Parts: sequence; C-alpha cells; structure tokens
Amino acid sequence: MVARSALPLALSTLAALLAVGLSLSGLAQPSLYQPMTPDRLMPGTLSQDIVSFAAALGLVALARPLSRRGPARLWLAWLGLLGYLAYAYGLYAFETVVNPLYLGYVAVFGLALWAVFAFFARADRNRIRPDTPPRRLTAVLFAVLAALFFGLWLSILIPAMASRIPPEGATIFVFDLALALPALVASAVLLWRGGAWGDVLALPLLLKLATLGLSVLIGTLIGPLWGFAVVRADVATYAVLTLLPAALLRPWWRALAP
Repeated sequence: MVARSALPLALSTLAALLAVGLSLSGLAQPSLYQPMTPDRLMPGTLSQDIVSFAAALGLVALARPLSRRGPARLWLAWLGLLGYLAYAYGLYAFETVVNPLYLGYVAVFGLALWAVFAFFARADRNRIRPDTPPRRLTAVLFAVLAALFFGLWLSILIPAMASRIPPEGATIFVFDLALALPALVASAVLLWRGGAWGDVLALPLLLKLATLGLSVLIGTLIGPLWGFAVVRADVATYAVLTLLPAALLRPWWRALAP
C-alpha cells in the first residue's frame, strides 16, 4: 500500500518509543500532571496513559512487518493507532500541561502528525479492495456518533460562551469540532456512496474510536482512586461507545484480508 515506507515508519516508531517512555512516566508519577490538570480530569489522564502505552507498543510491533511491504490492513491499523497518539498527545500539548515532559508531548504530537502526512503522500488507495465490508452500517455509526457529539459539545460550549467561562479541557472541543467529527461525517458520506477513500478511512477511524472509548471507560472505572464514585450509567454509556466501533473492526479486518 505504501511503496516508500521508510519515512512514515521512522517517524511513527520514534513517536511510539517516546510515547512508551512518557506514558510509563505518567503512570509511575501521576503528580507530573498536577496542578495543571484538575482533580476531576486525573482519572482520564491516567487511563489515557494506559491506552497510549498499549497503542505505542502496537505501533512498534507493526513497524517490522510494514517495513517488508506488509498488507494494506496492517497499514490501516497502524494509521488508527497513530491517530490515537496524535490526538492524545495533542491534547497534552495544546492544554499546556507544562511539566518536565512537556516537550516530549509536543514531539509525539508532531512526529505522529507528520507520519500521517507522509503516509497519505505515499499511499496507493487502489490497493484497498475490501471484500463486501459493512460500509453502510459503519456509515450509520459514524453519522450517529458525529451527531451525538456535535450536540453534546455544543450543549457545553454555548453556555460557556454566554458566561465567558471556558470549560475544562477546552482543547477536546477544538479537536473534535474542527477535525475528528468532520472526519466522521466525511467518512460516513464516502462509505455510503462506496467511495475508495471511505474504505481507507473506515478501519483507522473505528480503531481510534474504540481506543478513545476504552480510555474514557477506564478513566470512569478508576475514578474512586481520586475519590469519585463510579456512575453505572456512565460506565454503560462508555462501554457501548467502545464496543460499537470495536464490533465492526473484525468484519472490516476480514474484508481487507490480503
């Protein structure tokens, strides 16, 4: 799928190795994130480090087979994991979590982003020929999630704009409203119409949604470590948001078999 893979793989491997060290440091010493991070967001910060560590290990593991012209579906899994790292460390970078590791957050974000650019500059979308994937079901899921989060984020932002008091974690709203949610809408349209780029984006977006949902779910479950009660309705909601995209990963993976 990528004829000249050296640059995107080098950038992603550097980002992944750096993310391994950063996430382990955060897990070993959560106080690194304080006082910049409110107590309410600390469980999510720890869970993000857990998932970032796993995603980074996945990228390192994929580097070897991809350097040998691995199948297209491995590249798409690589893209999804890389998208998660770019999103996660972009939040740290733009939220100005200025601690001794801050430049590392900026570096992971930059390396991951440039690796994505290098991938799309070299990718041959004609190599993606999935065998009857669940395009329309995936399109419906993407459209529903986009509508849900557009509404949810606006319900938080509009009162904040009126009161002129910024909400906590404001970078999430920027990333989602400007990038992530429009990507879901565009992918939904492409998939519904059977466009080739829809096939390219489906598996990476499903993987990113599943990993991001897992991060939020873990953060909810470990809330008691910071004195927050576990709300069953929240656990159920985040479990569904994790499992729905995860359930579609298998049929897409099989449809993209080499």
